[in-house]
Amino acid sequence: MLRQGKSQGWLSLSPEAFHPWTQLNGVRFHDVRQGHVEGRGSALLASKDVENSAEGAECLLTVPKDLILSQEQVHEQAKVDRDFRELLESLGDFGRRNLMGHETPRGAIVAFILYQATLSCPDLPERFGVHSPFTDYVKFLPLENLPTFWTAPELRLLTGTTLLPATTSKLASLRREHALLTTLAASTRWHRLVGDRLTLDDWLQADAMYRSRALDYPRVGHCMVPCVDLANHAAHEETVAVYDVDSEGNAVLALRPGKKVRGGEEVTISYGDEKGACEMLFSYGFLDARMQSAETLFLSLALPAGDALGAAKREVAGCAPGFKIVDAGDGEVDWTGEFVWLLCVGPEDGLSFEVARTVEGEEEVRGFWKGEELEGGAPRLYALLGKSRLWEVYRLRAVMILQQRVFDQMQVLYASQEELEGTECGEETEVRREVYEQAMALRRLEFELMERAYEDFERQKLELAESDVVKAYLAEMQAPPAPSAADDGRHQGAASDEHQQQQGQADEDFS
Repeated sequence: MLRQGKSQGWLSLSPEAFHPWTQLNGVRFHDVRQGHVEGRGSALLASKDVENSAEGAECLLTVPKDLILSQEQVHEQAKVDRDFRELLESLGDFGRRNLMGHETPRGAIVAFILYQATLSCPDLPERFGVHSPFTDYVKFLPLENLPTFWTAPELRLLTGTTLLPATTSKLASLRREHALLTTLAASTRWHRLVGDRLTLDDWLQADAMYRSRALDYPRVGHCMVPCVDLANHAAHEETVAVYDVDSEGNAVLALRPGKKVRGGEEVTISYGDEKGACEMLFSYGFLDARMQSAETLFLSLALPAGDALGAAKREVAGCAPGFKIVDAGDGEVDWTGEFVWLLCVGPEDGLSFEVARTVEGEEEVRGFWKGEELEGGAPRLYALLGKSRLWEVYRLRAVMILQQRVFDQMQVLYASQEELEGTECGEETEVRREVYEQAMALRRLEFELMERAYEDFERQKLELAESDVVKAYLAEMQAPPAPSAADDGRHQGAASDEHQQQQGQADEDFS
């Protein structure tokens, strides 16, 4: 329905209509204007030379608080539009939480975007809803080219990257959300009028409009801000402006301290300096050509199939089952992620679990480390392991697990590289040239970061293997048990067999 609306024109407004819309709705452009940058699309440009003076930040743009599309504004709109209020109430928790149960305004905002887009459809049997500034705002938003819209041959270009599982998971989540929306809203007047026209693609389009423009605004939270969302991304020192709210709750854009911009130059903001290449392509559909590093990437971790405590570990983990590799700058690589510590220890080290019954009568799994409950899961285990005399042993185990995981991912990337480089792209093919170039850039950046991480894990592994704690631990594991005077030959033989098994396991663990 949304694609049809854009192509037929009833869900589109020309760029020339944008300035009158901003004037009508109280947006104040102080020293910037709407513009276009080749290769980057819509942009925010300086209308004159501007410099951040010593007296204070130079305000470039002011957007009234009523135009900030936040969860609060969605509920304000529901007060004046009974059809939308009926829809929002029908969604229940879906409008307040994601499918994992975490509080987020996303569901309510994406549903509102979809609702506003359908308001303008001219072919409905009867009209519904209340026209608002957001009804026209949606008409200015283009259809996005995010990976959730890539063709199967285009997605194949992501083999071995961290973006492929992220996109696959996102598509599965969007399908579940669409099915849930259809079920929950089935009895509403809005759905009775437009439901037979809506498809999964419409939900994907509304999600892409939100995902590619959502900002974590100070004192507001995740929201969309018209006009501010014209500003393109630039990282670190390249960022020209910052967004905030003023004393009256209006959204403002101000020049960063020490920055100046000449008339006609682009005014940029940061979408998040901590976001890596994968997340930039996932959420915004592009990679900055100036990107020299993947910055950060997330790799999943799986519990061994033979781990009898695997289900219990997953139950108490309290964190994502994976780890993040981070480019720390100056050639340094760091990593974060507590889940790996659950892979490093077992019952023989002091890890145990028990099933308890809550006051509501439900059963829950609780984890313990040497008798102390792991409240918070893996993060608490990490804190306790850090106090252990065998900390360097556990660190070595973690480094070996992470290094192997990085190696496995690199192998998938490397094995598929030559074939995918030969993919035909461009006109009259199933792969768009811009998609091919972005995917190849992502593959290169991620491989380079993983290669550096592998080398850093190798350095850590060799250093830890030489520590006195690890050497003493290995010597203790390899030492034969002292036989007692009461042992007969049969018992001594059994003990010897058991020791050989332990030694073999120790050699395997630290090979």
